[in-house]
Amino acid sequence: MSFKRLSEDEAVELIVSLLRTASQPLTTREIEEKTRKRRVSCPDRTPVFLNRLRLRGVVKGQLSVERRAWIWWVET
Repeated sequence: MSFKRLSEDEAVELIVSLLRTASQPLTTREIEEKTRKRRVSCPDRTPVFLNRLRLRGVVKGQLSVERRAWIWWVET
């Protein structure tokens, strides 16, 4: 099974789109599943890429004790 590696800009656009359309913040694993279904991958490993986006202020992220995972969202 071959996955298309997205460019940085394509990956940012996809991640932001996924988070905007979600009804609640998504976990790292949920984001990985959604990208895998589209047969694409981020330029880096997904957790590394999401953290880079968080540091740049593109997405928000924090550790969720309830969900026992990092959760990610975008400000509207």
